[in-house]
Amino acid sequence: MKQLIKNDSIFKEAAFIWLRGLENTVNAYVDFHESIVKKPGASYALYITADSNYALYVNGEYCDGGQYADYPDSYKVYDVLDITDFLRVGENEILVTGYCQNEDSSTYRVGTPGVMYVFTENGQAILYSGTHTKVNLNPYYVSGPVSKVSGQLSFSFEYSFTGHPVSAGEAVVTRSFDVLHERPIRKLVRGERCKAVPVVFGSFRDGIREGTPGDRMQKAYLGYSERLRYGECAADEGVLLRKEEGSDGVYVVYDIGREEAGLVSLDLTLPCDAEFLLGWGEHLEDMRIRTTIGGRCFAARFDGKGGRIRFVHPFKRSGCRYLALHIYAPEVQIRYAGIEPTDYPTTADVSFRCADQLHNMIYETGKRTLLMCMHEHYEDCPWREQALYTMDSRNQMLCGYYAFREFAFPKSAIRLMALSIRDDNLLELCSPARVSITIPSFSAVFAVQLWEYLLYSGDRAFAAEMAPTAERICREFMRRTEENGLVKRLNDWQYWNFYEWQEGLSGSIGHKDEDDHTYYDLPLCAFVSMAYQSLAKIYGVLGDAEKEAEFLEAAGKMNRAAHEEFYAGVEMGYYFTNILDKPSSRKHFHLSQLANALAVCSGICPDCEVDAVLHNLVHHPALLPVTLSHSIFFYDALMKRPETYGRYVFADAAKCYGHMLRNGATTFWETIRGGDDFSYAGSLCHGWSAVPIYLYFRYAAGMVPTAPGEMSVNPMDEKLTGIYELTIE
Repeated sequence: MKQLIKNDSIFKEAAFIWLRGLENTVNAYVDFHESIVKKPGASYALYITADSNYALYVNGEYCDGGQYADYPDSYKVYDVLDITDFLRVGENEILVTGYCQNEDSSTYRVGTPGVMYVFTENGQAILYSGTHTKVNLNPYYVSGPVSKVSGQLSFSFEYSFTGHPVSAGEAVVTRSFDVLHERPIRKLVRGERCKAVPVVFGSFRDGIREGTPGDRMQKAYLGYSERLRYGECAADEGVLLRKEEGSDGVYVVYDIGREEAGLVSLDLTLPCDAEFLLGWGEHLEDMRIRTTIGGRCFAARFDGKGGRIRFVHPFKRSGCRYLALHIYAPEVQIRYAGIEPTDYPTTADVSFRCADQLHNMIYETGKRTLLMCMHEHYEDCPWREQALYTMDSRNQMLCGYYAFREFAFPKSAIRLMALSIRDDNLLELCSPARVSITIPSFSAVFAVQLWEYLLYSGDRAFAAEMAPTAERICREFMRRTEENGLVKRLNDWQYWNFYEWQEGLSGSIGHKDEDDHTYYDLPLCAFVSMAYQSLAKIYGVLGDAEKEAEFLEAAGKMNRAAHEEFYAGVEMGYYFTNILDKPSSRKHFHLSQLANALAVCSGICPDCEVDAVLHNLVHHPALLPVTLSHSIFFYDALMKRPETYGRYVFADAAKCYGHMLRNGATTFWETIRGGDDFSYAGSLCHGWSAVPIYLYFRYAAGMVPTAPGEMSVNPMDEKLTGIYELTIE
């Protein structure tokens, strides 16, 4: 990882600046103006860092942007952009617009508003940010509180093409830096505009006049005029839509054809100044886009200007398949309404083929799901949250090692997670962020991710750098271990005892257990055991035999205690999920596939009991089914006996993922219920659901890491998977 000592680098003369008077404003947009005279044959670059984002415009055209998600005080990252081809010979007007969210969310940790940059010519600084820089409030975006997309993503936006009067402001230095870090991963690639098809239009009448843009769109009365699938927006003239008499305006819905993630892009012509609303989403089951769900607002508001107007929103990505416009004008000509994708350029794109076309489709859709959830870091979903979680990203990393041969990306995500370590020695819920709650089991998964990264990449130096964080987490769980050898559920309000989205396993947020009740959860004990085992393996590779033995012993003690306490007995052959321990009684309760799968994967289940537990995993009707997010443990457990359960595993994957494909999925869903889950806020693109990729390579192809950076290839007998058999129905 390259880092710069600020005062000995290209940034030596530059200052981190903002507009005076706007230092405490949330959702603020500030413009910084420069001018560059391009010389023939010269090369030009921009070195820049911002809190929380930036966009570069040259001669009025958007060129690039996208601040890496970093930590304002401990890990400030800068970009280097080659801007030579954006400039024309002679004078060029340069605009750097800084955006600062300035409010904690699941994707951003509050820092200090500001932008710092240096423009170079042939490697030499020619312009730099400072108190001399021309600065003003951006006249088009609304700065200050506006509607929020979600608690995780924070603010949406409002934009006026007519602009608001602003005066020149004063640039003020808001902070200094001693060290800056080079972007650890490649920049996103801004692609060509996605093909967007207008599928239906009509006139609308307002249901409400007040409220968020999402509320207004959701509650509008929509009339039907025409299906428009035959009219594509690829043509320069686009589509001309007119409202009916007595209505408030015209609406249109666009279909991009598949899940996309990127920058909202518009090109339309209005006959007069007019307000319009833009909404985006993944669902059309309601015969409209879900622009408001549970207080979220998947919409933005514009003050339009008569004539042709073009727009790209570079400060936050939108994940969606559909867009809708509600336009308060007698007519509108729309040339484009859609997304400019911003995809991560992966190291490789690995193919997989077998005789079963369904499994081939599952693999390709899984890759697409992974890609849509990879931007500045792994994301749980591109639509609703765009947040980095340890558990989610563990699935994404494992699948990405095979599908993309990608190591820089998981390495950078692991670093972000490590930097979020809290005073209680657990990780923040999301990274980089500041959230009031955290999930204890997710912190335990960090050590598992680190071991798997070391195993697949062979990067011993990074593992050594991160091991102290993993050890700090593990020692916190050791400190919390009871005399009976178990880790009890963390019961304070800031701990969310979540394992998966299933009854009895999803926990509750902001709830403190009664003081005289002690709960023990097998999933937590299993994840902690896996963390101990992973850390022991890391120290084994790093040559620390003493710590290796210590954490192996801790895992063994945890496993023996958990087996004794949670196992229902040889006659039953399964594990309980929970124990309620209180002065008057002790009660075992809840049966789940997840708990039993974790008992096998963690080693809690001794070898002599594995066959009975696996049989119950498949056949016991009282075990609550595992969900998509944790199916990897279910499959890993069953593949302990591939000769017995191999065909079942691949058939089960075909059943679950085939169901999504048959129901129109272009990426895999958060849960098998799709958009109907979570009070109709279920995500239709979730990175943790790409698990079949792992099955195809780890088991069918037999690609197994045997030592750090070393891989053996020993394909399974084709009869054990069934996916290489050609069937004709």
